[in-house]
Amino acid sequence: MKHEGKQGKQAKRLLALAFVTVIAGSVRADPGVARADHAARAAELTLGLDLDEARKEIAAAGDADDPAIALERGRLALYEADCDAAALVLARPELAKTDEGAALGDVARGCARVIAATVVDKDDARAVEVRYQDEGDRALTPVLVDTVVKARDALTRDLGVSWPKPTRIVVVRDLLSLSAMTGLPYESAQTTGTVAVAKWGRVTLLSPRASHHGYAWRDTMTHELTHLAVTRATIDRAPLWLQEGVAKRQEIRWRDPGPFDDRPPVDAVVARGMELQLDVGLDKLGPSIAMLPSADAAMVAFAEVTSFVRFFAQTSPPDALPKLLSGLRNHKSVDEALKDAGGADMKQWDAKWRAYLAQRPKEPLPASFGLGSEPAGVRDLRERVRLAELLYGRNHPAEALRELDRVARPATPTAGSAPSAPASPDDPSLRYVRAKALEAAGRTKEAEPLVADPAEVIASYGPWWALRGRFAIVRNELVVADGSFFESVAADPFDIESACRGGADPAVVPEEGGLRLLCDAARAAGEPGLGQD
Repeated sequence: MKHEGKQGKQAKRLLALAFVTVIAGSVRADPGVARADHAARAAELTLGLDLDEARKEIAAAGDADDPAIALERGRLALYEADCDAAALVLARPELAKTDEGAALGDVARGCARVIAATVVDKDDARAVEVRYQDEGDRALTPVLVDTVVKARDALTRDLGVSWPKPTRIVVVRDLLSLSAMTGLPYESAQTTGTVAVAKWGRVTLLSPRASHHGYAWRDTMTHELTHLAVTRATIDRAPLWLQEGVAKRQEIRWRDPGPFDDRPPVDAVVARGMELQLDVGLDKLGPSIAMLPSADAAMVAFAEVTSFVRFFAQTSPPDALPKLLSGLRNHKSVDEALKDAGGADMKQWDAKWRAYLAQRPKEPLPASFGLGSEPAGVRDLRERVRLAELLYGRNHPAEALRELDRVARPATPTAGSAPSAPASPDDPSLRYVRAKALEAAGRTKEAEPLVADPAEVIASYGPWWALRGRFAIVRNELVVADGSFFESVAADPFDIESACRGGADPAVVPEEGGLRLLCDAARAAGEPGLGQD
């Protein structure tokens, strides 16, 4: 009886095992489950920018009409910049009814509209593909490709990231197109001053021509490539503070250090933001810094994440950032990945960072930096500077200087009126206007000191650098000139003084690196000079 009981139990176990095996086999054989597995793997591969492997997963699924597989086909087409195909797939009713399908479909249709008439430059040897909405921007290609190559190398060095081919860039002419290409709300782009977005496997960049006197477009390109690198390294599992903090840290590491890399200091911006109650907790930034309610809030948020990530990198082992990204890729939580990489969880790191900030000496921000309310009289100041520009542009430099002198020495206010603000001595745009007027008045020796020392101005400004470079050429200081024109092109590539080495004859502009192309494009554009518009 006892022996028979054991046999019976063993038989029951064998039957149960056989039943489980049959059930498991039927689940594995269920084509719907198999397609769901392929779809999930395809989504992960697409997010990690392994697009060839994603295509293989989709093909292996077999049933192209399955909604989950169709969604991934649409996503993959969007990442490959085949926006017409993506829009067609994602228009299927069963996909359009879902939140994810509808969102992807909107972006695909916007992308299709923007790239319908784009021109494409390809550098196959360096694996870069650039689409231009406006053919006039194509002169950027050599400098842009050079920036991408150096940025990728720096990101591989610092983060251990490999790069799929090609790196895709789209240069658009306005914020409406930037919004359509990326899904970023147009109002958010306007509010925060967003000029580029890294999403859908590519960087969409606003043309430097769209902004008066450009912006730091080469550093911006590196910032956005960092987002692609972090997305690839983590399969899009990095929290926003890490994405933006690493991008701000990396955006300057593709080149030699510059005079404005930490001016004003980000720690001082954080401190001022806290005083103005503009600071946001690192884990409460929302879906995007570009969607914060104001440009000041975005400025403070960028400073917070930059300061935090820099503090983490400087006080952790050298491989902490690559290790943190790897941990997130392997499905670890943020706290787990931080502990493995840096020995403490998020709450502990946040406390250490805030203690570090509290010990920093307080450093006031220059008034011209603009964080918080504007000083009284700023509108009057702007109007007088504009009048000085117009006077200069109409060959009245002496009168222009008189207006600028009135700005520098504001009038005593009348009863009941606010005092006018003096011109900030560290504003490079004001220094540039005064230097141009002095030069036109035959007082070049007085003009040169105004564009001599980058430490005396608050920010980079293309025309300021270009004038500095031109004065250096006259003095035969060619190293200073070369450095100045590097900075001027990095800020304002289509300004004729920047692109043509101070407005000189194109023959003196070197062809290397595409600089002659930029000069030719600037001359062809025929933009009016200072005060001639």
